[in-house]
Amino acid sequence: MMALIGLADLSSRAGGEGAAVKTRELAKLMGVSQQSASRYLIELEGLGLISRLRAPRGEIVRITEEGSRRLAALYSILRGFFERPEAELVLEGKVFSGLGEGAYYVSQEGYRRQFIEKLGFDPYPGTLNLRLDSGSRLRRPLLDRIEPILIEGFTNGSRRFGPVKCFRAIVADGIEGAVLIAVRGHYEDDVIEVIAPMGLREALGLRDGQTLRVRIPLAPSPSRSSA
Repeated sequence: MMALIGLADLSSRAGGEGAAVKTRELAKLMGVSQQSASRYLIELEGLGLISRLRAPRGEIVRITEEGSRRLAALYSILRGFFERPEAELVLEGKVFSGLGEGAYYVSQEGYRRQFIEKLGFDPYPGTLNLRLDSGSRLRRPLLDRIEPILIEGFTNGSRRFGPVKCFRAIVADGIEGAVLIAVRGHYEDDVIEVIAPMGLREALGLRDGQTLRVRIPLAPSPSRSSA
């Protein structure tokens, strides 16, 4: 991990587009031998955390998406250690059209009944998809540190529907809703789905590409049924 952090430092100095790395520079940064630095690069590439390309000015090393996820998780841990806990998690992202399955899943009675019971509102039949910006992607792992409202999976007789984690949220500084994360979802970690009692696109006049902010309390959120 120290080698990955060192590469992130070099990449940042190079403008975030990848660092022209000489193993002796990485070795000096890490306080190890040049041979050890070369071995670290080979190991990181083998783990899929970096990609390497030889170039006249040195080896170009870029951190992969998986490497960025590892760094984001570490950032979350260190931030929680060094900073005072925040009252809420603010996430921003751009609206985009998903696979069109939100209405189908949210309308399933096995889910809908639990949404009403545990969240306290009957959700609009559909989800609003947000692709998180770079800063929000770094903060996203904080969700894993708080207890979700669990919407349990069920069977409707012919099909099995998996569990869903919910987090109460304030959408656009005024609308009560919730962020949904399917335990076995079809989106990457840079996407969240939002539900509310009304259609958010229509209520807020949203179009694809527009930015939306949601605020999620970081304190554990009890369900309405247990209040």
